[in-house]
Amino acid sequence: MSHEGFGNNHVSVGPWGGQSGARWSDGVYSTVRQVVICHGAAIDSIHIEYDKRGSSVWSDKHGGTGCLKTNRVKLDYPDEYLVSISGYICCLVEYGPVLVRSLMFESNRKKYGPFGIQYGTYFSIPMTGGKIVGFHGRSSWYLDSIGVYLMPLLQRNQSSILSTPQYYTANGTDEKNKGYDHDLEDEPGSKAVISREESTPFAGFVSTKQAVSYGPWGGNGGNIFDDRVYTGVREVHLTRYGGVVSIRACYDLNGQALWGSKNGGSGGIRVDKIAFDYPSEILTHITGYYGSTILRGPTVVKSLTFHTNKRKYGPFGDEQGISFSSGSNNGVVVGFHGRKGWFIDSIGVHVLEGTLPISRPIPRPSYESFDTKAVQVYEVIPGVVKEAAAPQVSGPWGGGKPWDDGVFSGVKKIFLTEGEAIYCIQIKYDRNGQSVWSVRHGGGSEGSSNMIEFDYPDEFPHKC
Repeated sequence: MSHEGFGNNHVSVGPWGGQSGARWSDGVYSTVRQVVICHGAAIDSIHIEYDKRGSSVWSDKHGGTGCLKTNRVKLDYPDEYLVSISGYICCLVEYGPVLVRSLMFESNRKKYGPFGIQYGTYFSIPMTGGKIVGFHGRSSWYLDSIGVYLMPLLQRNQSSILSTPQYYTANGTDEKNKGYDHDLEDEPGSKAVISREESTPFAGFVSTKQAVSYGPWGGNGGNIFDDRVYTGVREVHLTRYGGVVSIRACYDLNGQALWGSKNGGSGGIRVDKIAFDYPSEILTHITGYYGSTILRGPTVVKSLTFHTNKRKYGPFGDEQGISFSSGSNNGVVVGFHGRKGWFIDSIGVHVLEGTLPISRPIPRPSYESFDTKAVQVYEVIPGVVKEAAAPQVSGPWGGGKPWDDGVFSGVKKIFLTEGEAIYCIQIKYDRNGQSVWSVRHGGGSEGSSNMIEFDYPDEFPHKC
């Protein structure tokens, strides 16, 4: 997105809310002069007056025509400007779409609101040091979601920041970074992220020329975490117990593998390890659900699904509560951020927007049409794509929904839960010397559990 006269020295935050309605974006201006809010049980609509180099510009009206009450936030332009918004998102009716139920605006002088009903999941801008210069979101009969564009208050020399990804460790004792907690815990045999402090216009966010922040989605508990911006994601490790307890990512930084911090708690009893076939396989977006794991408990991330340019991984966790999506586009996820405590309270992504790198795909066997002559597999070697022998595809036998783990080098372990039938199966594969666990296929925890371990690579299954 390009806006004349302002370049790319702004960042996009949010949106918060549901996925219904049509997407809208007002773009970037000098500042905000006033906001007109129509509301009742939810925010029906907003209408914004911007300033563009001294001229007044009104946005479209975002939302529906319903309006029980109208409030106007009129700022003392040009000395007063918006620095933050907060509010609540929730359904109006059970199983209905998620809407913006309440909004509060904060300027450099005072707070305005709340407008609407303060009920549901709380959200707020997770950074300071900028002024709001535009809004974006989704709307239909109501305001379905809302996000903002932020501009730094102090223009500094950002040439190094805008050209290369930068990292810094937020000091938990520093008041402007209070609440940040960076735990550089090494993965065995891996390297932790090397962080260094940088002077940035936003406390808690490191901007790059094309990186855009989406989210976070979830609750407002815990402390803020931010892995910052890299060039890609190679692997993600999750632990779960009712919700997503922790997340840790192995990033790519210009060809070098770097492990980020382990974000979240230590009470997970299930471990999921998702390895992408980087760089031919790119993480493009995430989806998931958030809600409470117990009655009236805190809101946490309950389920995550990872989407690449080739396939999806997950869901990991229970798909219950409020759904969210970082949006399917041609961008590349280059970092995670959110809030953490005993669980992952909320999660968002940093996205490097632009065209995805073009690479030869690795076609997967299809259960709907499994003509083995049509299946082509490519062995990926750095700098070389080499055609290998096509695998023989058999089955499937039985009913239910189709699933597909893809093609690997071999099988190391098979975990089965059985009773009157096979309740679930999970497989540990080998991918060129790296162990990769599949998603758990099936459900139920009844019956007996069996682990079949092969003496790999000398022993491997050849028939079932």
